[in-house]
Amino acid sequence: MSKAQPLAEARGLEKIYPGGTKVAAVRGVDLRVERGEFTALAGPSGSGKSTLLNLIGTLDRPTKGEVLYEGRSVSRLPASDLADFRLRTLGFVFQAYNLIPVLTALENVEYPLVLQGVGPGERRRAAQEALSWVGLEAYGDRRPDLLSGGQQQRVAVARAIVHRPAMVLADEPTANLDSKTGAALLDLMQALNQDHAVTFLFSSHDPAVLSRARRVVHLVDGELRG
Repeated sequence: MSKAQPLAEARGLEKIYPGGTKVAAVRGVDLRVERGEFTALAGPSGSGKSTLLNLIGTLDRPTKGEVLYEGRSVSRLPASDLADFRLRTLGFVFQAYNLIPVLTALENVEYPLVLQGVGPGERRRAAQEALSWVGLEAYGDRRPDLLSGGQQQRVAVARAIVHRPAMVLADEPTANLDSKTGAALLDLMQALNQDHAVTFLFSSHDPAVLSRARRVVHLVDGELRG
C-alpha cells in the first residue's frame, strides 16, 4: 500500500550557487512534510538548512529536483503563478520580522489579505482574530517601533497565519530574541500547531529550540543525515 500523499515533498533537491568556485548548498535532498507536523531543520551555520527552507517555501528555485505540494510540482511555475501560490498557500516568519514600519500591527497582519483582494470588513475581522491568537489583540493600533522584539515576532506570526495557510515556514524565528521571549514564541507556535492544526517547518541550530520539535531533520554540508 502506498503512503498517503504528503502536504509538501522535496525530491532530489540540489542548489548550486555559481561563481569562481561553485558551491552546492543543498545536495540531493528528499524530504516529506505531512500535514500537522511541527518539524525543525537542524544544522550548524552553513549546513544548508536556510537554503532548503527557502527552496521548500518556493522563495528560491532549485538547480535540480522539484518541490511538490499535495502532489503538484510547483518548482517550475512562472514567477507570477509562484507568487500567487505562496500568497495563498504558505506563511513565512523571518528572523528580522519584516514588518512594514509605517503600518500598525493590525494593518501588518491584514496585508496578505489586502494582496488577496479580501474586503475591508472581512480582512479586519480575520486580522483581529489572528492577533488574539498570539495574545496581542490590545496592541493592534501600535506601529512596530512601539513594540518589543518579542511582540514584533508575534505580529509576524499572526501575519503568517491570518490567511490560514497550509504551512508556515520559519527561518531561525528565535534568533533575535532572548531565551525567555524565544521560549514564549515557541509556546505560541506549539499552541497554534496543536489547537489550530497549523503545520510548521522551521530552521534552527539552537538545542533549546530543537527540543520542542516533534521531528528534527539534520543537515550537514547540504545533505540529510540520520
